[in-house]
Amino acid sequence: MSLAHQKQWRPLGGARPHTQRGMVLVVSLVILTVLTLLGVGAMQMDAIEEHMAGNMSDLNVAFQAAESGLRDGELDVLKNIGPATVFDSSCTNGLCTVNDTSTPTWKTLDWSNTGVTRAYGQYTGATPLSNVAAQPRYIIEKLPTLAATTGESVAVGIKPSGNGEAFRITALGYGGRPESKVMLQSIFVKR
Repeated sequence: MSLAHQKQWRPLGGARPHTQRGMVLVVSLVILTVLTLLGVGAMQMDAIEEHMAGNMSDLNVAFQAAESGLRDGELDVLKNIGPATVFDSSCTNGLCTVNDTSTPTWKTLDWSNTGVTRAYGQYTGATPLSNVAAQPRYIIEKLPTLAATTGESVAVGIKPSGNGEAFRITALGYGGRPESKVMLQSIFVKR
């Protein structure tokens, strides 16, 4: 066979093969980059949501601890507080009188000072709470006068009905981390 009679190979349809210029590779890399960024973003959102759920769980533990502190304070009033119990403005042993300033005692109190707060179970023998960074602490304020009659709002400055004594109990509860804190108050009338 002579060279003149050789036929060149051509794909079907008679088109000549084109040289590849890498366009498919560039498009594929762009698509992979976008998918990677979407995957990383989804992982970060999951991590943030998990962190938020953990914080809410810890806050719930702190709330339950503060609630336990309130109940312990109420039991303390029932068991241990009587007419001879001494309350003062410096909150000795967590027994406070209501101050006459516009700032409530519980706002200015150093809650880490064990001389001016009462520890959960200290006066009631309650079992210590587990899964908390610190046991709840509370103070008991003796209110001068308070009435809580049926269908009326509680008001300071009104003589209690039935010769009862009124106390404001403020409790601070901690979650699993010391930064998670919840403070609750209740008004407790002892008759």
